[in-house]
Amino acid sequence: SGDLHASNLIRALAAAAPGASFKALGGPAMEAAGADLIHNMLGQFAVMGVFDALRVVPAIRQLRNRTLDILDSWRPQAAVLVDYPGFNLNLALHLKRRGIPVFYYICPQVWAWAPWRIKKIARRIDRALVVFPFEEDLYSAAGIPVDYVGHPLGDVFAARGLDTDFISRCPLAGHSEIIALLPGSRTREIERGFPIKLAAARIIRAARPHAAFAVPVTSDAHAEVVTRHARAAGIDVHVFVSRTYEIMSMAAFALATSGTATLELAHFGVPMVVLYRTSRAGIILKNLLLTTPHIALVNIVAGRQIVPELVYAKDESARIASLALDILSDPRRMTAVRNDVRTVGAAIDSPGASATAAQIILDSLPA
Repeated sequence: SGDLHASNLIRALAAAAPGASFKALGGPAMEAAGADLIHNMLGQFAVMGVFDALRVVPAIRQLRNRTLDILDSWRPQAAVLVDYPGFNLNLALHLKRRGIPVFYYICPQVWAWAPWRIKKIARRIDRALVVFPFEEDLYSAAGIPVDYVGHPLGDVFAARGLDTDFISRCPLAGHSEIIALLPGSRTREIERGFPIKLAAARIIRAARPHAAFAVPVTSDAHAEVVTRHARAAGIDVHVFVSRTYEIMSMAAFALATSGTATLELAHFGVPMVVLYRTSRAGIILKNLLLTTPHIALVNIVAGRQIVPELVYAKDESARIASLALDILSDPRRMTAVRNDVRTVGAAIDSPGASATAAQIILDSLPA
């Protein structure tokens, strides 16, 4: 999602400042938007959890140093950090020392965990461009110049229409109950969490034989991973590549990995159970560092738990299935949850975040 949102920001900057040039640590979406990639961050550095991050520290340090060498010769007028605080906050320290104005777009979630980081952020960036209204007061109280620009998903939804021909012709067209299994965006995340979703799906299907399971993924490589696990589990699922929004629009319910996908499901009004698999050590760290009662963005935006969520380390498939069936088997609760998630979806649907952020960046630069 960072690659996608940053690519839209690049396009907005280029539209407002024709002739601008961009170098980026990013992915194919940013490259397609016109950035010269210093390094493709997808894959090698798409880590999850503290211990995964420690594994790639030497490579990250090497990349940081190479990036700084390039910037020393290129001398950009501004640097824009997008999400990924573990790397970006360290890079920001060195950018600040070089006198390069530093903007942070899609800021670290200090309201969720490790709130003391905001002091570090205040020392290392020049301006925060936040995507949730409640972040504005938080960053402002820390003395950080801040602007609420709206959520960048609004731009994504406005630009990307649904393929209605696919929806009408796909194998699940007209099916009475489609349950989406959203495996996550990282291979390791899929390997760890998807088998548990499949086990939960088996229990759900036993209770609701008419249910069909759809698995949207972003790449052929991920399609191979989920297909392998489904075959090993002996569960019939339908796997679709690059059809995530179409499947979401068709789904009656979802088992979703925690992340941006939960807000995307809210856009389509899909009730869900939100899941995040970690290690036992990861759960201990969560309990120590997490300051919000929720992990699911839909619950955080709503300010209360509107969908069930579960952080787990062992096989909790029976509990996951029970959480899903409690909603699926109760029409009144199903309607209430659907209405709640639609309200969250409406809160992030307005386009314009990319253009607003771009204009603030350009207006903030020295003449």
